[in-house]
Amino acid sequence: MTTALKIAALFLAAAWHAVALAPVAAAEVRAWAGELTIPTYSWEEDVNPKFWALEGGAKLSTTVRGAITYPYVMQDHLSRTKADRTYRALFLENEYLRVTCLPELGGRLHSVFDKTTDQEMFHTSSVIKPGMIAMRGAWISGGVEWNSGPHGHTVTIVSPVSAVTGRHEDGSAYLEIANQEQIFRTRWTVRVTLHPGRAYLDERIRIENPTDGMHPYYFWNCTAFPNRPGTRFIYPMSLGTDHNAREFFQWPVHEGRDLSWLKNYETYASVFAVDCSYDFFGAYDVDADRGIVQVANHHELGGKKAWTWGEWEFGKVAQQNLTDMDGPYIEVQSGPLPTQSDYGMLGPRGQVAWQEYWYPVHGLGDGFEFANEHLAVQAAGRGARRELRLLATAKYDRAECVLASEGRILLRQSLDLSPAAPAVVTLADAALQPLDVTVTSAEGSVLAAFVTPLPIPGVDPPVPPKFTELPDDELSVDELYLKGRKFDRATDRRQARAYYERAVTRDPGHVDALRALAVLDFEAGLYDEAIQRCGQALDRDSDAGWCWYYRGVSHLRLGQFADALRCGYRAARCLGTASIGYDLAGRAAMRLNDRRGARNAFAQAVRADGTDVRAADHLILTQYTDGATEAKQAARGRIRDNPTAVVPLALTWLCDGGTAADLDRSLRSFLGEPEFELLEASLVFAELGLFDEARRLVQAGCVEAAPDRSCLPFYYLAWYASQCDDLEAAQKWLVQASQTRKERVFASRPEEVEMLRFAAAQNPRDPQAQLQLGCLLAHLGRVDEATAAWQKAVELDPRQSIPWRNLGLAAAARDDLTGAEANYRRAIAARPGDQTLYRDLAEILIAADRRSDAARLLEDMPIAGMRRADITVMLAEAYVALERYEDCLRLLTATPYFVNWEGQDITWRLFNRSHIERGRKRLEQEGAAAALTDFEAALTYPANLNVGRSNRPLEAPAQYWRGRALTALGRTQEAHQAWQTGAAGADMPGEQNEYREKCRQALAGG
Repeated sequence: MTTALKIAALFLAAAWHAVALAPVAAAEVRAWAGELTIPTYSWEEDVNPKFWALEGGAKLSTTVRGAITYPYVMQDHLSRTKADRTYRALFLENEYLRVTCLPELGGRLHSVFDKTTDQEMFHTSSVIKPGMIAMRGAWISGGVEWNSGPHGHTVTIVSPVSAVTGRHEDGSAYLEIANQEQIFRTRWTVRVTLHPGRAYLDERIRIENPTDGMHPYYFWNCTAFPNRPGTRFIYPMSLGTDHNAREFFQWPVHEGRDLSWLKNYETYASVFAVDCSYDFFGAYDVDADRGIVQVANHHELGGKKAWTWGEWEFGKVAQQNLTDMDGPYIEVQSGPLPTQSDYGMLGPRGQVAWQEYWYPVHGLGDGFEFANEHLAVQAAGRGARRELRLLATAKYDRAECVLASEGRILLRQSLDLSPAAPAVVTLADAALQPLDVTVTSAEGSVLAAFVTPLPIPGVDPPVPPKFTELPDDELSVDELYLKGRKFDRATDRRQARAYYERAVTRDPGHVDALRALAVLDFEAGLYDEAIQRCGQALDRDSDAGWCWYYRGVSHLRLGQFADALRCGYRAARCLGTASIGYDLAGRAAMRLNDRRGARNAFAQAVRADGTDVRAADHLILTQYTDGATEAKQAARGRIRDNPTAVVPLALTWLCDGGTAADLDRSLRSFLGEPEFELLEASLVFAELGLFDEARRLVQAGCVEAAPDRSCLPFYYLAWYASQCDDLEAAQKWLVQASQTRKERVFASRPEEVEMLRFAAAQNPRDPQAQLQLGCLLAHLGRVDEATAAWQKAVELDPRQSIPWRNLGLAAAARDDLTGAEANYRRAIAARPGDQTLYRDLAEILIAADRRSDAARLLEDMPIAGMRRADITVMLAEAYVALERYEDCLRLLTATPYFVNWEGQDITWRLFNRSHIERGRKRLEQEGAAAALTDFEAALTYPANLNVGRSNRPLEAPAQYWRGRALTALGRTQEAHQAWQTGAAGADMPGEQNEYREKCRQALAGG
């Protein structure tokens, strides 16, 4: 048996070891939990946090912008050592499809097996092999990824999320996959349902903002499909655009090139539909005669994206970095936004929800012309003969297909439809006129109605707003605000604040800009500032509901409950803020011990917006204060609708008087990030003054049932005890907090500022409280306060590396390179094995024009295992800058492998440059033969560099010098060939074109 077959056999055997592959009875849908063992290439997580207010994006990344990942740490040290790893897995199966979900890998659908063809519906990888693509680095291909952003590829690609299975009364079964991401605390939920007798995935997706902030949202349902010579994109559109909606192209043929065929893409490309008026799209492999279909209401879900790595060598090598043997793939993605440079915004309790269907198709020939959730149809014609091939997503015996033209029926045919094989309808004497196609079931329901050929409306490229291209001094006040809003949605808080402030400078009463600044202040925990800005806005417009809301919720956070109550009711009377206004009034009333008033307010909030799940939680909690029976019944109703909702599950546990073991079984068992989610739920109780319930939840769920806990639950417990006037218990919890160490967990919520300030005041010898407080304040953009906290942390315990490192970051941001160096050296002394500290210190030394010292630092760095790829690249760059080409080549060739960031070719560029420059020295000092060896090596692409040849390679310099060496050796004809190749190289400004011209001159002079 070959190695490939052994691996494949291992994968198939591992996939189903949890259950025997017994035949599934007709119309039976099964759901179960098991395990899946997959060969996995490991990755390491950084221990250090990243701060948007102090750092730029990931080093060497060409796609990840900014540092908006806190409190998550980077996963950017990837190994190429493979070992079997067993994952928790959830499974669904009906007579047509078998679905495998891996909660520990972001809830990814690892496999959807099409039982009608005995093939995977999507591209599936037989290994877990991360590449450097996602926001945190590690990203894996294959199956279905739930990409919730906030931009690029999301933060939970290779991290656990919550997932459960369940059943509906109609016999269907579902997977519910959910996560409350920690950056903005928005929550996404995906319910994937298999129905009896249906060959599709029914996906219901919801993004919601349960917080009081305003947060950007972004979501792409990212599926993979094999890319083979016969693969096509199927788009019923006439205009497409690129990732940033800057370049537009006709579809399918643009400038003589048929863009629907993957073989026609030389390089990587994104294709986004522009105003597609149909509800379907997908991909099809003509040679394999199979494909995938996506169907959704295009008004609700307008984003249609396709992605390819292209046919060039660079793209092929990049894909090899994601799999061992499973070949190239494409992506077919759907989402609620037009492109991946677009971001939506969710206000408090806002949500976006939709339903979509995905299903496999086969036997249709060369694709599909029309599709909906019932069937896919391909039309073909030759001469006067017209043929329709129809593949259904369920069995429809004795269905009827009617073909008509201009109101006249040309054919009426009975046929049996099913997912197993397409039915064929043939019209022998058909003119070229359009045909009206209607397919009905035996019961008379319409399965499909469309016209073939499908009429595709022409679409003109949209005209972008002019203000985006104008200099700032030519922008109006409103345009300054809009530009700030664009940055705000793109998660660039600094630029957003800058433009909002410019708008207010020009017009001190500009309501929208003042409100936007108040929101940023509120999200940073600057409540007094938010109140002031809202007051300014309300002086101009007393009906600005959002300003009343943010003024009120800031009062609530400051403990000014009567003011919060008043603002809540004012917001409730304004357009667009009725529900959240009543909810705010209810929260304030609870803190004022007016439970009847609170219950009434929450009931009005729910009536005003039945989708506000947090208001529903609040109403249930007020019912709980009046007695457990009604509250428990209401909580169970919420759980039926949303089985991953933590607050109603926690309330049920409280009503039952449950133990920590009960909580572990009912909640922790399915939560991907149990500590974060349970602390989040406890804040819902605490905000209503239910501090004892919040304490019980945290103590049971985050301490007693959690052997691997961080310090944060203890700080919460101390705070909750203090709010119950139990200072003795608070002191006990604070001592435990100071003694608990768990890395890679950082405070991230504005509510935690008060908790940590309390902890620092009550236990002033606790360095960890100062470290966590500093990290939280830096995350909130309050760098000066953060710096003071970190300084206290190192004074209390100089053995901590992270606060020293953070102080180094803060000093570098102030351009104090001397101070930054000193702090980083203290960090290294505290943690000499942390490679990222050496990398960052080397950057500081380079900025101080001390490149030799930087190189020496990286050379002497202790290494356990593999050197990080970014450090190897940095050292190689230093060698090139210091003209130590021999050392650069020795370093690059001795490194077993590089895992480069997406689109990055720096390893080859350094290799190429070093060979050319060493060759030039050899040409002068050692002779042409030795030099020629270098010049020819500069044109190679060693496998360990993980860079394939570009379609526009920077090769003219090497060809020019190769020609010079060949001339010196008397090999004139070969020299001319080298110069001809160099002169004919890609037209690129800079060094490439300079050497193309030198090649032409050499040819002219030869």
